[in-house]
Amino acid sequence: MLEVTRIHIGSGGLPSCGRCAAPAVATYRPAADIVAEIEALASSSDGILLAGAEAFGHSALPEIISAAARSGSRRIGLDTAGALLAVGGNAAGALHAGVRYFEVHYLPGDAPDVVAAAHAARVGIRAIIVAAAEAGQSVAVSATIRACRHTVDRLPGAVADLAADGVGAVCITAEEGSCTGPLARASVCAACDTGAVNGVWVDVLGIELPESHSLHRRREVS
Repeated sequence: MLEVTRIHIGSGGLPSCGRCAAPAVATYRPAADIVAEIEALASSSDGILLAGAEAFGHSALPEIISAAARSGSRRIGLDTAGALLAVGGNAAGALHAGVRYFEVHYLPGDAPDVVAAAHAARVGIRAIIVAAAEAGQSVAVSATIRACRHTVDRLPGAVADLAADGVGAVCITAEEGSCTGPLARASVCAACDTGAVNGVWVDVLGIELPESHSLHRRREVS
């Protein structure tokens, strides 16, 4: 099992429910600080995940990825909302630079802007998978879904959509106590079952699960 080190390049800007809280504007750490943190790892990390904010929003992303590649890390990954994977040469450029893991932050919902963002994320996921196939490279794409009382009923459909797009694993995560009650648990369990049927593993963090789905409980945050 790879030991992945999360290097926080910033915070905010990734999808979140606009009815639960105000969207957080993305802010980014200076590239020099991020590169220094990567270099301090030497070759002690099997994997580096550039996390915490939309990676493609950092103006020095190529420099940061280059530092990760020089570190000798076996796998380089990044956080993204997905849509920017389909913009310009981002998908091919990330692959060329050595990125092989993409953690897509995905938000299901019925508001027009959320529906549009989810569609754009799915287009981006398909773009990176097609680009990888054309380049003869293997990539891993996972999705993180922030569940809340406004989105929990849409989890099964979201997992089905992401599986169809080529996502290999989904982590459903929520603040403790934000998705309670039998209907919410039933929807989460249905999402786990949907993943199993479609060959996608679903982890759940922060939501109580029955014993029948205990294997889906995520016990730690990596």
